[in-house]
Amino acid sequence: MRRKLLLLDEPLSNLDAKLRLRLRDDLRRIIKRVGITALYVTHDQSEAVVLGDRIGVMRDGKLLQLASADEIYNRPADLFVAGFMGASNVLAGRVVMRNGEYGTVEVSTGNRIVTQLPASLGAGAPVKIALRPENVRCGHDGDGTNQFQAKVIAHRFEGAHTVYTLAALGGELEVLELGTSARHRVDSTIDITVPPASCWAYSADEVVAPE
Repeated sequence: MRRKLLLLDEPLSNLDAKLRLRLRDDLRRIIKRVGITALYVTHDQSEAVVLGDRIGVMRDGKLLQLASADEIYNRPADLFVAGFMGASNVLAGRVVMRNGEYGTVEVSTGNRIVTQLPASLGAGAPVKIALRPENVRCGHDGDGTNQFQAKVIAHRFEGAHTVYTLAALGGELEVLELGTSARHRVDSTIDITVPPASCWAYSADEVVAPE
């Protein structure tokens, strides 16, 4: 059958992890080869990024953002979209100043973070900063911007990477570091770097995506 539109509602949700990954890639190849437009519903961010030429994130029946996978992953429109796309770390602060697309935000510890900032927010605005675990880097990196100290509270080794829970910047941060062994022990103090382009500040009134 040659249809103009194919509707798929979480077709891979009941499969085991390995089969799900294989069929996800097969499905993308088939859709591209046939040349059909597909509307694919999923709660799995990785599925959306792999399968979608354009991704739409919805909440309560409202379309929050419709964009390419690259744009929606690297420039989420609001705090809910950022959280849905994996930015599980959220820090509260207040804007001190802005410089073009970026702003300087002061958190409860007095530390200041340079972050992407929406045009609607200026000095004095209370904000929430969203960070992905994989974008917080252990150690010094770059020109010294957004470098802080953190204490390792816990770590979880997952084979190809380790997930650390850190006390930093007035809250707890999850940090994912690649490698086949854990480098940092519990109770140790480490340096972390947060690239300004990989963190986003939003109005403090915005809703965080549920985990």
